[in-house]
Amino acid sequence: MKTKTCTTLLCILLFLSLSINSNAATYSPSRKILRSARSYSVAELKKNVEYDFARSAIRDNYYDRLDELAKLIIDKNYAVGLRGHADAVGTFKGNWVLSQKRADAVKLYLVKKGVPEDKIVSVAFGSTIPAASNKTTTGRQKNRRVEIKLNDVNS
Repeated sequence: MKTKTCTTLLCILLFLSLSINSNAATYSPSRKILRSARSYSVAELKKNVEYDFARSAIRDNYYDRLDELAKLIIDKNYAVGLRGHADAVGTFKGNWVLSQKRADAVKLYLVKKGVPEDKIVSVAFGSTIPAASNKTTTGRQKNRRVEIKLNDVNS
């Protein structure tokens, strides 16, 4: 009986984890790392979130900053614009979809940290607004990004 119960629970957990992982805009909560207690300036919090090639998962080194950004948004009652971008490698449509997934991944993470969903707008720009040249590896890396724009809704 215990074996059957354990097996059933494992199947349910596996199903749930597969359902969660099938969502394209994930922030990878399984990546728990020890984080330092660091304070960030508003300018640092608004810096771009960069991505790996053809990926929409947030890199581990951005979680601390996004945690602080979520606190700032909640405390100061900001509205947030997330602008997803991609490099020029691949198809126009593929880059557009990827840039939306990147913006949505940041949005999902902020919502899970307590930011009201109606305070966040995520927009895809694909590869239409490069921040750097797509002819170099460094340039393409800079183009795989989500830009963060804060708007004060109190004024």
